[in-house]
Amino acid sequence: MNWEAFGAISEAAGVVGVLISLFYLATQIKQNTRQITASIEANRLSAFERNIESGNRIREMFILNPDIAELYERGNRDYRSIHGADRIRFEMLVRNIFSAIQGAYVRQQSVSHDPDGTRGSEKLVDEMLSSPGVSQFLESYEPDWRPEFSHFVKARMQKRKSGRTENGQ
Repeated sequence: MNWEAFGAISEAAGVVGVLISLFYLATQIKQNTRQITASIEANRLSAFERNIESGNRIREMFILNPDIAELYERGNRDYRSIHGADRIRFEMLVRNIFSAIQGAYVRQQSVSHDPDGTRGSEKLVDEMLSSPGVSQFLESYEPDWRPEFSHFVKARMQKRKSGRTENGQ
C-alpha cells in the first residue's frame, strides 16, 4: 500500500469522525435546550405557586383571626389613632403584606411569569396605598426593601399623589 492511499483513507476517516462528532454535539445541544426550557417553565410555575401561597397565608390570617382583621381595618382608617401593642401589630401586619408583595414583584422580575409585566404588583401596591393608614405608616417608616421594590413603591406613591393633585382630590 502506498502512502498516498493511506493518507486518503486517513483523511476520509477523519472527516467521518468530525461529522459524527458534530452530529453528537447537535443532539446534545438540542437535548440541553429542551431541559433548560423545561427548567425555566418549572421555575415560572413554582414562582407563581409561591405568589399564590403567600397571598393565601395572609388571607387565611384575616379569616382565622377576626381581631387581626379588625385591627387592620382600624389601622387602615387612621394609623395615628392606634397605639401600643396594637400599633406594633399593625406595623408588622403591613410589613408582612408588603413583604409578600415584594416577593411576588421580585419573582416576576426574575422569571417573568406575569404576562402583563408588573400589573399584578401595581394593583396590590395601589390597593395598599389607597388606605390612609398605610400611607401614614409608610411616611413614618423607612422599609428595608430591595432597592428595585422600594423604587417601585415610591413611584406608585408619587403617581398616586400626582393623580390626586391633578384630579383636585
